Amino acid sequence: MLSFETIAERMELPKRTLLDNYKSWDIPVVRISDRILRVRERDFEAWLDARTE
Repeated sequence: MLSFETIAERMELPKRTLLDNYKSWDIPVVRISDRILRVRERDFEAWLDARTE
């Protein structure tokens, strides 16, 4: 499972930008708890591939 920090690094953008936009960008998240969100690596890769085609 990827943290938002890891995803932001891979996308080369600030973590705050990712946090502000992940819903509108439809990034598939998994809620671990009330305050912790993660993204499955395979879901992130599929999401990214769909946007770079």
